[in-house]
Amino acid sequence: MKNYSKYIGLLLCLTGGVVLMINKSVDAELPLLVGLFILFISKERHEDERSIQVKASSALMALILGYALKLIISNLYIHQIISFDLISINFFLIIVFGFANLIRFFRLYIFMG
Repeated sequence: MKNYSKYIGLLLCLTGGVVLMINKSVDAELPLLVGLFILFISKERHEDERSIQVKASSALMALILGYALKLIISNLYIHQIISFDLISINFFLIIVFGFANLIRFFRLYIFMG
């Protein structure tokens, strides 16, 4: 049986993005967050030490970039340059898992071919 976790993650990301834009209720971001998480933890076709190391280092880079972006957005909000602030942990996790998936994808498929 094939591993369908990537397809489930992509489907949740797409529907979660639509739900987040249309629905303004509390926890509308959860399908997107779960989809990004499933995409990040899904297995590669050829899982070896290199792909595991790329996944771990991508998570570390994404955490650093996500926290830097959170600090920048909070500073811009304090100085009233922008009108929103990232106060929810779910939005921070969406940023981190989004960065982690992008970094991992570029490192595995674009730069390392």
